[in-house]
Amino acid sequence: MVAEYLWLFAIAGGAFLLGCAIAYGMLTNRSRSEQDALDRKMRKLYEKPPHEASR
Repeated sequence: MVAEYLWLFAIAGGAFLLGCAIAYGMLTNRSRSEQDALDRKMRKLYEKPPHEASR
C-alpha cells in the first residue's frame, strides 16, 4: 500500500517538476523581436561617449 503511494508521488512529482521547468524556460526565454530590440539599445548605449552614457 505504501509502495503504491510512493510511486504515485514519484510520478506526480516528476510531472510537476517537468512542468515547472518548462514554464520557467518559456517565461525567461525572449522572443526574437525582444532580443533584437535589446541588442539595438545596447549598441546605441555603447556608441555614445562615456560622459553621455549616463544621460
